[in-house]
Amino acid sequence: MWRLALVQLCMASAIQGLNLDAAKEQPCFNISRSPTPLFDMNWAVSVGKFYWPLVSNMDLYRAATDLLQKDSKKISISTVYYDSCITWHLFKDGTLLSKGFNGLGREYKSKPLSDNPDAYQFEPVDGTTMYGGTAYTTFTDNKTYFFSAVCLSDGEMVWGVGSPTPTLPEETKKMILEHAVSLGFKKEFFSELRYDKCNN
Repeated sequence: MWRLALVQLCMASAIQGLNLDAAKEQPCFNISRSPTPLFDMNWAVSVGKFYWPLVSNMDLYRAATDLLQKDSKKISISTVYYDSCITWHLFKDGTLLSKGFNGLGREYKSKPLSDNPDAYQFEPVDGTTMYGGTAYTTFTDNKTYFFSAVCLSDGEMVWGVGSPTPTLPEETKKMILEHAVSLGFKKEFFSELRYDKCNN
């Protein structure tokens, strides 16, 4: 009997929709830089495609909702973590393109902040406001990763990590997650996106 209950619980969690309210951490706050190099946009453009191996739940959920263009409650959690295969593509003209969910794409326009070389504002090209805001790159080695804290347009603070590779070494992940905690983000809201089933 308990095995049946366990199977039913696992099935329910697999089809459970995204809960945006439960993923909220904190409102936007002032960002201070980490003592790392300035974000090198030329490096980012030369890489082109970035994976999203580490991310806060809210950032992942909001980006997935925007990419799918559907109600978050109708998007299963397991699909987002294991099958979304979300990547980000950066272009010299400031265009950002997210791709995932077997060929879906979403285009954003971005512009740097005049008073902060590590920050840029972004919003969907079509003018909708489901996912957009101001991203601050606070931690990077300009080789294997960059960490951005993002103040979303609705006032929620989130974060995500871009990397040329779908996985990061454990020591690098440890440094990145320690940085996230130092900014006030909570471990229980951290996600690690899987790419092992993706056709990259």
